Amino acid sequence: MSDVDDILTPTSIWLKQKRRVALATVISTWGSSPRPVGGQMAIDENGEIIGSVSGGCIEGAVISEGINSINDGKSRIKDYGISNDMAWEVGLACGGELKVLIQPLNLEDKIVYSIVDSIKKRQVIKLRIDCSTGNRKFDNTIDNQISHFDKSKNEFIHIIDPKPRLFIIGAVHIAQALVSLANIADYEIILIDPRDHFATKDRFPNCKIINQWPDEALSKFHLDISSHLVTLTHDPKIDDLALIFCMKKKIGYIGSLGSKKTHNKRCERLLKKGFNNVELSKIHAPVGLDIKAKTPAEIATSILAEIINYRRQNHD
Repeated sequence: MSDVDDILTPTSIWLKQKRRVALATVISTWGSSPRPVGGQMAIDENGEIIGSVSGGCIEGAVISEGINSINDGKSRIKDYGISNDMAWEVGLACGGELKVLIQPLNLEDKIVYSIVDSIKKRQVIKLRIDCSTGNRKFDNTIDNQISHFDKSKNEFIHIIDPKPRLFIIGAVHIAQALVSLANIADYEIILIDPRDHFATKDRFPNCKIINQWPDEALSKFHLDISSHLVTLTHDPKIDDLALIFCMKKKIGYIGSLGSKKTHNKRCERLLKKGFNNVELSKIHAPVGLDIKAKTPAEIATSILAEIINYRRQNHD
């Protein structure tokens, strides 16, 4: 599961600029750590940074070690304890412990460039890192889907999943609120609606807009378990096209707006199209967690909450 920001793409720009860089990666945590395993921070020789490993608690110490790593060319593991007092200073509830791997990068770092290319292609990255030597290699035979530190081998397995993607069908009021919330949650958002007078940049400035019928628009994308679909138009001519296209694909969450009565009619239509009840059970409808939502913003909140709940239950 991808819970961390992509800092390697901007780091690759530093490398192209011939800036000497070290990469700090959280490889193990204990207690209320502010950053998850896999969280990263890049440090250049002047102490400039991209990303974070602790939200501010230990950045100064890690920057110093990063500069040392750049200068001596050696990898190192550092253990940091975050006291309750330090945690409160940066707005955390309590302290914790972090184990951080710090590695110098090559100016022509093929591993970094390859990861950046895979990120662009939405490919899962499985990296095996020898913490003693700093050696890194890709290993697609790794079964575990979660980044973790193997203490017995002094080895870190780093799994980087594609950024979660949300397809929203229908440029309605709820979609405006949902786009805003999904942006905050760092989803890649694609809004699809053939009605170009609804789906405009003025109404939806912060997402990709495709003014095509859903089946045509969706056919341009590779759908995977990190891709999620929400239909919002209430119009079977639009929503059903998206559902029919996605139901047999290896896709993540599927949700459709509408009452139980509306969904029953939807299921009747899809059964006539050849889908079975097992396939229909993939559709979360009425869409969203039951939080008694009424306004567009509340309904959008319930939808995103249900998507997050789905992702955590199915992929953590």
